[in-house]
Amino acid sequence: QLPPHDCKTNKRQPWTQQCSFSYATQCPDATWIEDFYRKKHKTKSNQNETFTGMFVGCNKGMDAVNTLRMGSGNPSINKDEWKIAMTRGGKETLGRSVCNQANLPQFELHDHNVQRNNKTSTSLSQVHCIEPMPSTYQALSQSAKQLQWDAQGLIVTHAAISKSNGTIPFPSGKAGRENMGIANCGREADGVNCVNVDMFSLDTYVQNFVHHDGPIDFLSIDVEGFDVDVILGGPSTLKRVHYLEFEYNWMGSWKNKKLSKTIRLLDETYNFTCYWPGYDGNIWRITDCWMDYYDLHFWSNVACVNRGVEQMKDVAEDMERLFLETLEKGSGLVMDVDHRGGNFQRAKTGDLQ
Repeated sequence: QLPPHDCKTNKRQPWTQQCSFSYATQCPDATWIEDFYRKKHKTKSNQNETFTGMFVGCNKGMDAVNTLRMGSGNPSINKDEWKIAMTRGGKETLGRSVCNQANLPQFELHDHNVQRNNKTSTSLSQVHCIEPMPSTYQALSQSAKQLQWDAQGLIVTHAAISKSNGTIPFPSGKAGRENMGIANCGREADGVNCVNVDMFSLDTYVQNFVHHDGPIDFLSIDVEGFDVDVILGGPSTLKRVHYLEFEYNWMGSWKNKKLSKTIRLLDETYNFTCYWPGYDGNIWRITDCWMDYYDLHFWSNVACVNRGVEQMKDVAEDMERLFLETLEKGSGLVMDVDHRGGNFQRAKTGDLQ
């Protein structure tokens, strides 16, 4: 498993991210879910199958757009076009991307996908791009309308998602800026301008904005340290979720919450098996492989598959196979910050142009 030494040594300086499960999961490459949809599109005969994704904390929308492309199989949803729209043809820059999603390859669609009827595909597919930062929301909304993707399933909503309903102050920073959230409005030293934003629990949002009772195929939560509040606000929604990704962190509400309790909740109540997702086919199971030092707070990513859903059997088996293969590679696979490699090294770029 992932070694504990760096995590214990640096536990009082979590912002350094010097911990094995932080190195391992920064900018993960979730090949298991892409492989699932690639196979699904190749064998699918029923074009009326639905797809619903949700991105709580949509930021620049790169992952949301790529997921809509992946889930719908619609080649007209193109990340390169989205990048042009978001930057007004390169005239503007967006905030720095930690993982450089704009320049990573988009989901590959083969000839059999390109020949499909785009309208049939996307009319039954939707991805909810939920973003509380006002400037980022404006850029997302304008881009979706400009490309007419709002009519093809990209639903952009200006809101914050938490465990309750109401309004909450949120920073009004540069469009696309990452690592800025609710917590910044409570610190005078940050000197940020904050505005009140509508806030919904995850269950309330789904009840009001997701107009069907079917599955949530893909749920991503990235809200700068408040991910656990989103999870706690969605007891009904989580029963419908097939695949879940969220961030663990040392700040926000996470600093007073234990990952162990959240993993146990997801396991025992919602049938999720959770992993530390890495890159280059590396992945480490958390559920039923718990290590006490995992409760130390460092920024990292968690990926969970609903093992109770028959449709996700292949994903569950693939993730477990990769986990066993990762263990066979030995404990020296990820030992310190110099061995992060993969997507994280490729992501060291400046602002999105």
